Amino acid sequence: MKISYNWLQQFIKLDSPLEQICEKLTMSGLEVEHILTTESIKGGLKNLVVGHVLSKEKHPDADKLNKTTVDVGNGTILNIVCGATNVEVGQKVVVAPVGTMIYMADGSFEIKASKIRGELSEGMICAEDEIGLGSSHDGIMVLDPSVVPGTLLTELYEVDTDTQLEIAIIPNRGDAISHLGVARELQALTGIKYKKPSIESIDARGQMRIDVSIEDASAVPRYSGITITSVDIKESPDWLKKRLQSIDLKPINNVVDITNFIQHELGQPLHAFDYNKIAGHKIVARFAKKGEKITTLDEVERELNENHLVIADSEKPLALAGVLGGLDSGVNSYTKTIFIESAYFNPAAVRKTAKSFGLNTDASYRFERGTDPEMVNYALIRAVNLIQELAGGDVASEVVDVYPEVIEPLQIEIKLDDLNTFVGHEIPEDDALRILQSLEIKIKANNNRNLFLEVPRYRPDVERPVDVYEEILRVYGFDNIPIPQKVNYIPSVIAKNAPNKLKAKISNYLSDIGFNEIMNNSLVSSKWYTEDELKEAVHMLNPLSQDMGVMRMELVNSALSTVAYNVNRKNSDVKFYEFGKTYFKRNGKYEEYEVLQITFSGNRHPEHWSTKNIKATQDELLAVVSNVLTKLNIAPKHLEKLTQSAIINKEQLKSHGLKQDAISLCVDWDMCLQLANADIKLAEIPVFPIVRRDLSLVLNKSVSYAEVQKIAKQTLQQTLTDLLLFDVYEGKPLEENQKSYAVAFFMYNPKKTMEDTEIEALMAKLISNFESHLNAIIRK
Repeated sequence: MKISYNWLQQFIKLDSPLEQICEKLTMSGLEVEHILTTESIKGGLKNLVVGHVLSKEKHPDADKLNKTTVDVGNGTILNIVCGATNVEVGQKVVVAPVGTMIYMADGSFEIKASKIRGELSEGMICAEDEIGLGSSHDGIMVLDPSVVPGTLLTELYEVDTDTQLEIAIIPNRGDAISHLGVARELQALTGIKYKKPSIESIDARGQMRIDVSIEDASAVPRYSGITITSVDIKESPDWLKKRLQSIDLKPINNVVDITNFIQHELGQPLHAFDYNKIAGHKIVARFAKKGEKITTLDEVERELNENHLVIADSEKPLALAGVLGGLDSGVNSYTKTIFIESAYFNPAAVRKTAKSFGLNTDASYRFERGTDPEMVNYALIRAVNLIQELAGGDVASEVVDVYPEVIEPLQIEIKLDDLNTFVGHEIPEDDALRILQSLEIKIKANNNRNLFLEVPRYRPDVERPVDVYEEILRVYGFDNIPIPQKVNYIPSVIAKNAPNKLKAKISNYLSDIGFNEIMNNSLVSSKWYTEDELKEAVHMLNPLSQDMGVMRMELVNSALSTVAYNVNRKNSDVKFYEFGKTYFKRNGKYEEYEVLQITFSGNRHPEHWSTKNIKATQDELLAVVSNVLTKLNIAPKHLEKLTQSAIINKEQLKSHGLKQDAISLCVDWDMCLQLANADIKLAEIPVFPIVRRDLSLVLNKSVSYAEVQKIAKQTLQQTLTDLLLFDVYEGKPLEENQKSYAVAFFMYNPKKTMEDTEIEALMAKLISNFESHLNAIIRK
């Protein structure tokens, strides 16, 4: 949020240096992230001077250009090539000499001496939009004939300097998203009283009433509005434009600028409708009907559903409530009668609408965090006062205020003794009472250090005694709490294989070998699952969007989405891992399981001249998982039951917009934790020698190393103590669809030394099984 320091001073007269004010705000929870000195006119009109046009003649090589000579004072005559059609001899104009910086909406540039179509130009005669004094570019800016050549433009036009504060607002501090809100905060921090803008009563002289109805009072607890006729929509006065520009807002017209001004002044969003575009002169605050459409102010047509809160007339939606107005009902230069809306919308309802369309507007930012229901009419009257002052017009209706159930201030009882226990330090009672009053928390009664409080409606985040304690401590100052000389410390005992410790261990390992951790949303699209799978899914009753309708049942689709996001940004060689939970509803009961998903896509290594572009394989992924189990002290025999290979077909890749292959493995993390916590079993050192035999297998590329492992274990059973893949080869003389595995098999008989005949028989059986089950060719 951006705050103008000059504007803020209209609310509260601060007498401390700016740095101290910013430090107080930051320490209280409103962190001042940036401090920027600004000018009401960018560039401050520096170096711009008044010039007197002495001569004008056509450019010899350009029909649309003129050669001029301009007197800029002190006897200096400049040759300037000018393309404006309205330049004439005798005019007093604005001249930017060589070296002047010009700031335009699309960037800045420096004036340099140059030849334009062969003619020397030693400056520029400026239009008003080129120097920040207006928006017109129809021609050069012509000054009063009485001004003297050489006069600096800063002597004719006032340039205001200001300081812009950029403040980070945490989600529960919706009360602070305005100049008034920051002034209220500073009242508590400095003890200086702030002053609200005054409003004047209005005189209604017509019967152009808009009938307002609310279909769901829980979504729209309060809705107010008023009609003003005979308004003159035009450019705003300088003071209003400067206020908006001081916080980087672009002025539009006087009515729209007033609504934006009040939004940033008081924190209450307003919206102006063209009265004559409201069908039936009726406003209905309701949820949309499925299939309804609206074209919003950003000129995007949006299809609505029953979860979208809208403001409608008797025929159609006019605006996304609390988010964005409709294009067809907004005001323009031809509008003469307007209806001003001021409302209090349910934060959750606004958030749902905004998120479903991916919108984040100034209005939704405030409504989502909670506005002040008592500010609704105050801001509306403030708007009427300003509109009548700046746009004329007559109030043509009474204020329509639909407020079915008044939101009462919350009552809280606190104990000052509990406050001191909470803080760990005794805060004097007088200080606590003073702080509460400065926060506008009313003390209804003080019964022997038991306080009965009334919290203002603009602080919905203060709900419990502990919230009040936090507010008192925040204003009292954390740095005013002394650090005790002695601190009692009771060390906590963490289990050797605590889940978080093991997760950190594996995360560090995977990150060390080049993987990046990803964290995806648990809410995913139902289109990722079949109808049968969706029978066991956990469905959201009120999904934020169509892409967040169910809780994920696996992590591979989320991983593929992340792969696609990276590939689309030219990062095609990726290695990801993610710890996450999966969710199911089976037999009426909810179940959740934690898994580790590891995903490869692209080349084994990023492209580099020193390495070949070799695609990552499933075997490499298995090797990574095997190392993960080793880190957890889990025996290799558990690899098969702990892992599930995700078979990613072309259709699945296509659904995520992926043209390159991807491989992924899912590890049952819950079972890993159980096995990791199991006692480590030790075995005696072998008494008899371990025998090693090597085989070179030529296999189809589709055969994985896991299949080789499986057949070896089934064939050799207890005799097999270990096996090692020590070489993988692809290329000539092998065929294109073939690869070669060189595997070492380690065998052991605990009762005797293995004889050659026994070993040869086992190897012959193993070779036979490889040939029959995997179509393997044994390389001799």
